[in-house]
Amino acid sequence: MALMPTAAGPEEALPPSVSVPGARKLDRSAWSWATYQAGRDPYIGLVNGFLFAPYFATVVVGDGVNGQAMIAQMGMISGLTVAFIAPVIGATVDTLGPRKPWLALITLMVIPLMMSLWFAAPGGAILSPWIVVAILGLISILLSCGEVLFSSMLPYAATPRMRPMASGWALSLGNVTSIILLLFILLALMLPEKPLFGLSKEASEPDRMVPILVALNFALCAIPLFLFSKDAAKSGGKANAASVKMGVGSLVSLIRNWKQNSDAMIYLLARTLAQDAGGVLLILCGVYAAGVMGWGGTEMLVYGLLGCAAGLIGGVLAGWLDETFGPKIAFQIEIAGSVVGLIGIIGAAPAQILFMPVTDPQPVWNAPMFSTLPELVFVFFGFSGFVFQIAAWSSSRTLLTRLAPASQMGAFFGLAALAGNSTSWLGPMLVGIFTAVFHSQQAGFVPVTLLFAAGFLLLFFVKGGGKEPDPA
Repeated sequence: MALMPTAAGPEEALPPSVSVPGARKLDRSAWSWATYQAGRDPYIGLVNGFLFAPYFATVVVGDGVNGQAMIAQMGMISGLTVAFIAPVIGATVDTLGPRKPWLALITLMVIPLMMSLWFAAPGGAILSPWIVVAILGLISILLSCGEVLFSSMLPYAATPRMRPMASGWALSLGNVTSIILLLFILLALMLPEKPLFGLSKEASEPDRMVPILVALNFALCAIPLFLFSKDAAKSGGKANAASVKMGVGSLVSLIRNWKQNSDAMIYLLARTLAQDAGGVLLILCGVYAAGVMGWGGTEMLVYGLLGCAAGLIGGVLAGWLDETFGPKIAFQIEIAGSVVGLIGIIGAAPAQILFMPVTDPQPVWNAPMFSTLPELVFVFFGFSGFVFQIAAWSSSRTLLTRLAPASQMGAFFGLAALAGNSTSWLGPMLVGIFTAVFHSQQAGFVPVTLLFAAGFLLLFFVKGGGKEPDPA
């Protein structure tokens, strides 16, 4: 059954020749929408990334190898779960209209789950490691489903001219809050001999406090969206089995009649390939830096902070590129920039720059780290790659809002989640194969470049997503 757009819904994808009215400056609705991502994103970096997850693997489980294996199993199960249910959620919410009630429900479920990670005590003394990993998996599923609702709300929360900047600023704000929280945790909890709040290092309470601070930040930053952001109009339908059945039917019809939305479908394939490559770049670049450049914990911490700063710049850059060239060309520029950054990274080594050897590199400035020219070049290309990759995430979201029909926006973001989770294994698998075959971390990243290139080329077959003219 086809879905009818609501009267208050966003505009359907418009051809490049049609003028779209509206100011670029974000209004309260758009800012409030962007602020939600500032609350959600720190979980990805601080809990899933380089603070709580390593603590869980090494201290709660007590064995880094088994801990990593448990997290990997959780990631596989949660990813497959999202791949099945996200499209259904997206298509169903299209039949109902408003996203806020369901996003509020997910938010109210996620926050206490994050706080419950405080009970992940050393050795599983309070919660067993398997209960903790189950909580992490449930949070991952809820956040991924919330991403479908949140992203499909953008066309309602922001006018067409505001969407590029809103999408970019959302990612930038997420990196701002990540940096602030990270610095606070390090300076107030991790580094002092006597942490703030009287926390006990012997009981690993500073590590266990991380998800609580992330949850409090999420709760605070989520409030503006529910108070001020505009949402889709009510369709009159009720949330019941019939609405789910209608959503599934619409989803099946959408896939069966894919030629009617061929540009959006081709784009989803291009986006999936490019973001598989981008995910590998963001996730494995730290491992690569530690292995090839021989950096220790302090260097990696500073490198991680630079990565957050790059994300802030990337979000702003994406908004400017989208406005200047249109989101499709912007996405291609960002993919190309990511490839340049990746080539610079894999061409670097402690005594090598862009695949050319450097004889006995000496410090070029008086610094406690990153003092040699090869190190500085590696940091430069790594920083650049991060900037363009975060920008690519923003432009890809904006482009989908331009290509997908307004009445099926949720379904298309659900399909994007399905595609992303179904193929998230591809990039890491190719890296693993090339690394094992050629016994080289540099060679392992060659297929990542090929995935970027495939996504870049496929975008040439997508019509739409060009620069929108200034209103008369």
